[in-house]
This record gives sequence, C-alpha cells and structure tokens, in this order.
Amino acid sequence: MTAQEAIHELQNIKNYCTASALPALDYAIAMLTKQLDEEPEEEQK
Repeated sequence: MTAQEAIHELQNIKNYCTASALPALDYAIAMLTKQLDEEPEEEQK
C-alpha cells in the first residue's frame, strides 16, 4: 500500500468513526501527507 492509498483510506474511515477519533485520523493524514511531500519524486511512483 502506498502513502497515497493509505491517506485515501483514512479519509474514507473518517465518515464512519466516532467524533473523538477524528483528531487522531486528521493527525495521521497530515503526517502521511507531509511524509509524501518530503519524499523524492522517484520514490513516490
């Protein structure tokens, strides 16, 4: 699974989780997005 796929799945999970879990999901999405942005372009393929 790529980071992009994981981000997409976490965003889908947000529709079904409890309100108390939203901050943790938002944090995980933000960290994966940051990691994806910092990777060299050739590693993202």
